[in-house]
Amino acid sequence: MKKEFCKLKEKLEKDIKLSRDDIKLIMNIVRKQMNFMIKNNIVITPKNYERWFYVFCNIIENNKELNDLEILGLFKEIYDAPYDEIKEKAGEDVEIKQKGMVKKLVRIADIIEQKLSEVINTLDSHNNSIDSHKNEIVQDEELITDEKTKNILKKILDELEMLRRENEFLTNELRKYHADVVRLQGELMTARTEAEIDFLTGLVNRRRFERALLEMINDYQNRGYPFALIYLDIDNFKSINDKYGHPSGDQVLKEIALILKTFLRANNIAARVGGEEFAILVPGATAKEGEIVAERLRNVIAQRTFSTLEDEIRVTASFGVTGVRTDDTIDTIFARVDKAMYDAKNSGKNRVVVVE
Repeated sequence: MKKEFCKLKEKLEKDIKLSRDDIKLIMNIVRKQMNFMIKNNIVITPKNYERWFYVFCNIIENNKELNDLEILGLFKEIYDAPYDEIKEKAGEDVEIKQKGMVKKLVRIADIIEQKLSEVINTLDSHNNSIDSHKNEIVQDEELITDEKTKNILKKILDELEMLRRENEFLTNELRKYHADVVRLQGELMTARTEAEIDFLTGLVNRRRFERALLEMINDYQNRGYPFALIYLDIDNFKSINDKYGHPSGDQVLKEIALILKTFLRANNIAARVGGEEFAILVPGATAKEGEIVAERLRNVIAQRTFSTLEDEIRVTASFGVTGVRTDDTIDTIFARVDKAMYDAKNSGKNRVVVVE
């Protein structure tokens, strides 16, 4: 990585107090960065977020005008690494990652929003106080006959009016700035959600699921906390699409997702990891306990009537289940549960196969 490619970097990393111009710069960087990452389907992991923040910091601080290909080239020039790193190495400290740029920028936005609200309320209070004092002086002026005193009061009134106008101008500017910060908070939250959720089913997507799976593997290797992984594939899904059309197929996917949301416990994590494939993490469970969960879901799906645009149909699914092992990685545990699921397919479908 090249050095000194973002002047704001040192302030953010060392928690140096940020000026108002620094905050404006951060907001501008985040807007452009988030738009670029979403447009180019770059997953917003802490590592990706931090790296792309610094890339756009370099672009904006140096007033560079770059197209998307040039921006990707700049990233490679700075980091000499793939621009979209999804999988993290199992040995890395996940807790340290969570203290990266995403969390820091969200915290900055929250603090700014709170402080701005306080300042705006204070200025509103001051403006009301100025108006009140001004009215009192106007009333007193009517009782005064001495011209010299009247002139002094007039100057005071003029000063108060000027102060009121300055406060009003500052309040309006701060309100605009406050609205920008609130929008920034919304953009951060929306981008985070869009990066983690499957649009059709509302379940988490494969990228977010793999990050959760990695964390649980690390947790098992460090603390011995077990979990089961369940993998399910809808049987004969292609024939559903061919016979009833893709909108009907999408409806089946949505209803499968609804079943998972309804019948799984709150601490279970369900994801759509492929076209008609779903995966589930069951914390604290062995492979045998995961089998019980899978069998319950298999039975619910098999007994349910699914509505298509043309007809009501029955749908089944095949399940693979495995438990975590000490030497597991994302690839090894997925390969094992995937084989179990295909064994269920090859042995007649609509069944659960377990690999310890």
